[in-house]
Order: sequence, then C-alpha cells, then structure tokens
Amino acid sequence: MQTPIPLHSDRLHETLADLIDPWHLALQNNDHAVGTVKKYTQVVAGLLRWYEEQNQEPLTLDTFTPIVLIGYRNDLQHEQQKSISTINLRISALRAWCSWLQEQGYLVVDPAARVKLLSGTSGSSREGITQTQVNALLHLAEQSPDPQRNYAIVQVLVQTGLRLNECARLTFGDITIGERSGKLLVRAGKGNKVRSVPLNSSAREALANYVAPRLGVEMLSVKNVAAAWPGKTWQQASQSLWVTQRGTLTSSGMGQMIADLVQASRGKVPEETSAHTLRHTFARQYLGQYPGDLVGLATLLGHSSLDTTRLYSQPTGMQLGARVEKLNINAYGE
Repeated sequence: MQTPIPLHSDRLHETLADLIDPWHLALQNNDHAVGTVKKYTQVVAGLLRWYEEQNQEPLTLDTFTPIVLIGYRNDLQHEQQKSISTINLRISALRAWCSWLQEQGYLVVDPAARVKLLSGTSGSSREGITQTQVNALLHLAEQSPDPQRNYAIVQVLVQTGLRLNECARLTFGDITIGERSGKLLVRAGKGNKVRSVPLNSSAREALANYVAPRLGVEMLSVKNVAAAWPGKTWQQASQSLWVTQRGTLTSSGMGQMIADLVQASRGKVPEETSAHTLRHTFARQYLGQYPGDLVGLATLLGHSSLDTTRLYSQPTGMQLGARVEKLNINAYGE
C-alpha cells in the first residue's frame, strides 16, 4: 500500500482526469487482474466524460460530491437504461476509486461512501411523487436561501419534465413569457436535439417572479414581466438563466439544491427524490390526464423512441399493489 499523501488546499481545483493514470498504476501494483484494471479505469473515464458533458467543465476535487455520483447513477438507470448489474459494476468501480482518492489524501471525505447499489430486477421504476409531496418541496423552496430561484427551478422541472442538465443550461434567450402562454427552447437535449416545450401558468409565474429583479421590473403580475421581456432580453439572451452569487448555477449545484430541499423535508418527500423524479412526476401526470398520448409526451420529454416513453404507461409498484388489494378474490379487501 502506498503511503497516504497529505491533503493540500492547492489541490482542490485539480482535475480528476489527471489522477486516472496514478490510480491505474496503483491497481496494477496491487495485483488486480488486467481486465479489472482496464474496466475500472474505463468506468472512471466514463464518469468524467459524463460530468463534463453535463456541466461544460471538468470534474475537480472540490466539485466531486455525492450528488455527482447519484446523478450519474440516475442517468445510467433512467436515461441510458443500463441493466442493474451494469450499473452496480460501475458503482463498485467508482467506490474503489473514491476509496483510493481518500486513502491517498486527495479527498477528506469519500463521496461514494453512502451511494447505494441498486436492488431488484428492473432498471427503472419511473415513479414520481404525489401532488402533496410536490407542494411540500415547493414550500421548502420558498423557505430556502434563494427562494425565488429555487422555487422557479422546482416548478420548471415538475411542470415541463426537463432533464436536470437541460434546465441548468437555459439562458434568457431560451425563454419566452407571455401573459397567456410561454415556452422554453431546449438547445442541447440528449443527442444534441433541439425542442420547444410549453410553459404553463405555474411555470410562467414562477419564472416571472424570479427574473423580474434582473429585468428591473416590479413584479405585480406576469403581464408586467411579459411586457418588459422583449425589450430586455436581446442584450441578455446568452446570459445563464440560473445564477448564484458566484456565477452560473451548474447542474451538479442544481442537483445538490434539490437534495438539500429533500433532506430538509424530514421524510415528507421521499429521500431518493431527485430532479429526475420530478421528470417522472410530470410524465405520469401527463399520461394520467391524457391516456395513450405517447407521441405528445415523447415530444415534450425529448425521447427519440416511443419504447422509452411507453415505460411511463406501465403501472407503478404502488399502483399494482392497490389493484391487487382490490381484487374480488381478496376476502379482506375493501
């Protein structure tokens, strides 16, 4: 075993890609099989590519948090639809890598320590949360450190079904707000596909409240913001929609914000809830009101195959349980 390297603050911005070769050598020195060494380094390289695609910047030691790994696991599960065994193999490889990073003094805390392996036989349950749980999340957003921004983010996610990275990349120029209608443009969807998604009144009002100060408008109604929008956005079109005090809010930062809201709910919102759960919630609600409209939902979600969209028409585990409970053969059923 190599001697641990003391942690230095000047390393925090070090790009993790620079640490693949040292870890590759460490695996070889510990007599791991050639196939294992190759696979594990490929998994790490895959994570780093995914992160850079999501955030438009490389993963560094100071941005490597548990939410990054959870986001990657969720993307493998829900978007890439990898099998449970494939996902768990990658998580195991990343656990080994994170343990090594901590052991060598590159990280103080192991970000993979509490990232769980998947169980069951299905790669994705695609279950959303209830309206009550959505309301609880929105209420918590209103009480958070940046209430108007966080409330608008949650509303946009749950009212449009956008992917986390799609939402994070929105600019002023991508948003159109009118008094009675609105839309947003997804310029960098999965597969670099462009699509337009309608904004309902809940999303429009949340966005109007958030952007009003940046447009120099007093938010009396959506109409006020809508009137100012065309004259202001031409010079702000390329500016990031979501910002922090230090600059642009990244997709990992957005994911962490949602995780913080879920934790603050103290059980009112399921602990596994993420931005992707809100995407599932939107999809389930849409099909609940417009059964069979898979083509419409696929258009909104940016799916290239109806087979992916069709998964939302399958009953959830909770729905199946309720149906079985109500079978006539159940002597104790209601």
